[in-house]
Amino acid sequence: MVPVLTRRSAMAGALAALLAPGSRQAAANAPPALRDLAAAKGILYGSCVQGAQLAAEDDFTALVLRECAAIVPENEMKWQWMSHRPDEEDFSIPDRIVDFATRYRLALRGHNLLWYWRTPDWFKALPRGQSAESAMVRRVTEMCRRYRGRVFCWDVVNEPIDVETGRADALRKTVFLDEIGPDYLDLAHRAAREADPAASLVVNEYGIVYDTPAAEQKRTAVLRLLERMKRNATPVDALGVQAHLDIGGDPFSPPKFRRFLADVAALGLDIQITELDATDERAPAEIAARDGLVADAYARFLDAALDEPALGVVVTWGLSDRHSWIVRHECNAQGWRKDGLPSRPLPFDAALARKRAWTALAAAFRAAPPRPPGKWAAPALALHHARR
Repeated sequence: MVPVLTRRSAMAGALAALLAPGSRQAAANAPPALRDLAAAKGILYGSCVQGAQLAAEDDFTALVLRECAAIVPENEMKWQWMSHRPDEEDFSIPDRIVDFATRYRLALRGHNLLWYWRTPDWFKALPRGQSAESAMVRRVTEMCRRYRGRVFCWDVVNEPIDVETGRADALRKTVFLDEIGPDYLDLAHRAAREADPAASLVVNEYGIVYDTPAAEQKRTAVLRLLERMKRNATPVDALGVQAHLDIGGDPFSPPKFRRFLADVAALGLDIQITELDATDERAPAEIAARDGLVADAYARFLDAALDEPALGVVVTWGLSDRHSWIVRHECNAQGWRKDGLPSRPLPFDAALARKRAWTALAAAFRAAPPRPPGKWAAPALALHHARR
């Protein structure tokens, strides 16, 4: 009778293959993992994951454990995914991801506590004012208390800025702004700090990378928000830069981007690259040419970003093209290839082979100036060194 290969035994086999004496020589000859190259310069490297990907316990899971020192739940901590009725939260899948990180000594980014795009419908129907404020604070408090000591940082409010609203404070018009008012962001950050004083609190934003008038406006608005939060003694510890790169699209100015990061660092804040990947819809179909353009975008961006000593975390929004929101066509239709070919946005291809994007990441980490781990990244990097 042929034995049945279960997911757990497959995972055990994959890990055993990584650790077996016979494979140690091969491992010694293989390129170092991204997590090790980054950690050598005081940088924490990781990827987003989904619970189902970890539950599969397959070769991809083994790749995550080999390459990453940190993981981020891609969707499962978002409020709409966890709550379909008032006073009801499903912690089961986030718990499994947190337990996985704990078991394998991976640092864990919390993503996210509040995001206008993934807010439960029941919250949107609450009466204006105190009811909405209480529900929002309860959400933040419960998450931070439940995972206290196991999540090293939180994206508290995801994507709070939209300069097109015309507001003086440039806050995005969201259900939180409508129902609670412009102080909602400060309330959320204070609730998070009270629930977990040791966690880093991050403002996570997109659209602040390229050299366009719109991006320049948004960088200015983000900087003004961070200045305002610091002035009001609102607890904030880091800026998260999403960095969804666009091949053949808008121009990138390394000097302007470096200057922006230096201005953020001058406020005493850490910086994290939180969602790095690349859309290749404008790149040619030929794989070698396409992969070269993606790798070049990674290299140009990271060479500029890693010059900033306050930047201590780099997270790719996925590790392999096998699992990517771009390949899945989740949203952002303008980033889909028109020829129907699958996109190639990440360091490994769908078969888990290293791509030129991996080489660009590795080279950027090797070339990065060394830095002492930031206050918030140091405990996370300590987990990495404990695994070795």
